Amino acid sequence: MRTFYWVSGELTEVQRFINVPMRWCEQYPARERRELWVSTPEGQDVKIVVHSRYLPARRGHGVDALLLGDVLVGLFNRSTGAGINFVRTDPPLLWRRCDAAVVVGAPVACVASYMLSSWPWLLAGVPAALLYGATVLCARLLRRWWVRAQVDSALRRMTSAADARARLRRVK
Repeated sequence: MRTFYWVSGELTEVQRFINVPMRWCEQYPARERRELWVSTPEGQDVKIVVHSRYLPARRGHGVDALLLGDVLVGLFNRSTGAGINFVRTDPPLLWRRCDAAVVVGAPVACVASYMLSSWPWLLAGVPAALLYGATVLCARLLRRWWVRAQVDSALRRMTSAADARARLRRVK
């Protein structure tokens, strides 16, 4: 599996868009897409895209973004103390249009090939295509559970670290 990375800084810009899938296989769990620009303390600006309906941060807030590869999976708002696990709130889809095409198209192609060539080993593709669907569903479900648990753990560590930091408080 890929590793997690933290990007910390100030949220300088947030833009909200409505998702329109460009390819027939693209499907997003949320109809909204947000582009976040985070300015790091080193002076770099980092663009992060998240497909979610909910974002617990506004421009000017200090944030810690948890990335899995280049995908934003968690966000901790240092200004308010709120955190969100995007894998939990808007989980990736388990079944995609591409999978349906494979499950329908592969058995038809195997049977048609068998009819044309009379090689019986081509019929092994029919149960293999049906097992493909079940295998893909189980693998994506297990990956979702694993990533969700890892993101929850990382956000808990970030929340406890934020609680341990010294805060300025008004004294009367």
